Amino acid sequence: MDVIIKIDKFSGKGMMAEPMGERGIVTGEQATPKDIFLSEIKSRTVFPLLILHFVREQPEYGNSLMQKIREKSAGVMSVSPNTVYPLLRRLEEKGYVKGEWERPDTRSRRFYTITPPGEEKYEEIREQFEAHLLRVKKAIESLHEELYG
Repeated sequence: MDVIIKIDKFSGKGMMAEPMGERGIVTGEQATPKDIFLSEIKSRTVFPLLILHFVREQPEYGNSLMQKIREKSAGVMSVSPNTVYPLLRRLEEKGYVKGEWERPDTRSRRFYTITPPGEEKYEEIREQFEAHLLRVKKAIESLHEELYG
């Protein structure tokens, strides 16, 4: 039976299963290409995980994060300011990142760094998301093998 998994935006907890709809997330061993990077997965899991990952390495601002996501996904995941900036605000409100203006008097760029609670959240999401990424990897490798030998 296919199901939709509902995951809290930041914790990955509170998973509930219900029958899958047309835009559902396929679980288990079955996955179709359209299921790999659904917008819900991107905005609730992949983007928070990637943002926390990048701001662990060094302070980053919105445009640099969008560029890094595009580069690391080889252009597969498109990201817009309408997604990233509200997400950064939510992460900051939750206390997972801290933002500081590059020049507070002009509010030019806001650089974000991870906080100790953000480190904990990063590890939690990272651990929980690995199984999905491994299923995606397996699906892509299987398709490539089938089509190109």
